[in-house]
Amino acid sequence: MNGHSSRIRTHAPTGLGVLGLLLVMCSAAQAGQLRVFTAKSIITMDESLPRANAVAVADGGIVAVGTLESMASWLVSRDHVVDTRFSEKILVPGLIENHLHPFLGAMLLNTYWITPHEWNLPGWRIPQTRGRAAYLARLNEAQRELADPADPLITWGYHEFWHGSITRPDLDAVSADRPIIVWQRSFHEVIANTAGLRWLGIDPNSPSPHDEVDVAKGRFSERGLFVALGPIGAHLLAPVPLNSGLAKLRDIIRRGGITTICDMGVGGYLGFEKESAIQKAAFDNDDTPFRVVLVPATIDADPAGGISALADAYDSYASLATDKVRIGRHVKLLADGAFFAQYMRMNPPGYIDGHQGKWLTEPAGLLRLAREFWERGYQIHVHVNGDEGLDVVLDTLADLLERKPRFDHRFTLHHVGYSTNDQLRRAAILDVVVSAQPYYLWALGDAYARYGLGYDRASQISRIGGMVRNGIPVSLHSDFTMAPAAPLTLAWVAVNRVTADGTLMAPEERISAEQALRAITIDAAFALRMENEIGSIVAGKRADFTVLEEDPLEIEPSGLKDIPIWGTVYEGRVYPID
Repeated sequence: MNGHSSRIRTHAPTGLGVLGLLLVMCSAAQAGQLRVFTAKSIITMDESLPRANAVAVADGGIVAVGTLESMASWLVSRDHVVDTRFSEKILVPGLIENHLHPFLGAMLLNTYWITPHEWNLPGWRIPQTRGRAAYLARLNEAQRELADPADPLITWGYHEFWHGSITRPDLDAVSADRPIIVWQRSFHEVIANTAGLRWLGIDPNSPSPHDEVDVAKGRFSERGLFVALGPIGAHLLAPVPLNSGLAKLRDIIRRGGITTICDMGVGGYLGFEKESAIQKAAFDNDDTPFRVVLVPATIDADPAGGISALADAYDSYASLATDKVRIGRHVKLLADGAFFAQYMRMNPPGYIDGHQGKWLTEPAGLLRLAREFWERGYQIHVHVNGDEGLDVVLDTLADLLERKPRFDHRFTLHHVGYSTNDQLRRAAILDVVVSAQPYYLWALGDAYARYGLGYDRASQISRIGGMVRNGIPVSLHSDFTMAPAAPLTLAWVAVNRVTADGTLMAPEERISAEQALRAITIDAAFALRMENEIGSIVAGKRADFTVLEEDPLEIEPSGLKDIPIWGTVYEGRVYPID
């Protein structure tokens, strides 16, 4: 007996007989030892057995769920250990984050953060900064902290609604010599000073190299960002900062109680093959208590060699997979622009100031891409944010279904920042799946009520209640760094719909704690076609659990985000956070 477990030898039941004894001995010899975790309560997310207090694990998988009494036949037949370390804790299925970007996260974790909202990361607290003067003061402070005047200052978190208008001349006033790159909160836009333009390889006195680059203001937005991304990536994705950033990200994911992540957009930085190799080196080891699913992405509807050649390349990526770094028949496409930058495409009445959103992929090009991958049997995931964007994406799906009907296609909408109830009803008829971003409401609801959308539409950002009402399978994601990689925080927003300023918005769109828990477990697994392996605590699935100090279905909903996470169990192996 030790502090957590007791070893129990295998004994044949009385009266079993010689043949039975031989069968038991043979079974025990062929199978691994059982480890039975007991807990105060186990929330299984299985409707047939919603609660248990014991789960038996062997060889990384779940063998039995229930009570010690209900699994007696297993225990008398197999050598086993009863592990009691979780006897006062709550087990839930390992939490799933089905949309984030490890390379994006690794890059930004090596920049200087100046953000309108507070962030708490492992070993790093970022206070909120609001107001133009306060932002510029922080920027000046940051550039003074850099010893080498030639080192670029790359900062993330700027947002005009909280920090005022910042353009190239403002950054030149901070430093005329040091390259300064201001990365907008959305990641979809950067602003550079004159030295920064030169560092990016752009003559500050030349005409614009792209219609979404404003050289005079130093601004690169949406597709124009790719003009700047090469030099920035070469700096932040060099081996030392990249490995440092990925190590920081691994710690953040682990502390979020996450046991499966999906990189929803591989290939945009270093190419799919290189990025997959780097992620294998970083995560395919015993120190990493989560698996990774890699999904390639494109916005190029006219690639060199044509779309068919692009799809052929995607077909070949499956050979690069391992058990821990998965590559399935998934592809991500992108419709309209960033929600944090108000580049999403909105139907009438549009934006208050009359500006228009942007397309990342024009509708005709999106349709061409979608048709190619649909014909090849891929599950298609689409980044879409505004209601005009959503109309285009639903029209695209309707076209695909008319041309070639498919059952269980799981065409998945990602983000869905603003949608109408009528659109969600149509989406349900088309059998879509949604991976929603609830944090938009928390971070942007109050600001977008004042600027851009007006109160009625801003209050209905992330209409997750409507998705659930229409029977759409819904999961929640962070798109880190758009939101913390903390599924319980995302669930808390969806359940409470209270903004950063404390405003309750569209309470009719709240979902229950149980629905939110489904959205970060079994329904998140469904969106990745992995529900046969993960997402619920059921015999035959992987032994992935998140260990909580409180019961998320018993506490007040306002406390969901504050539940302490003790650690995780990944394929039967215990990983305490501390």
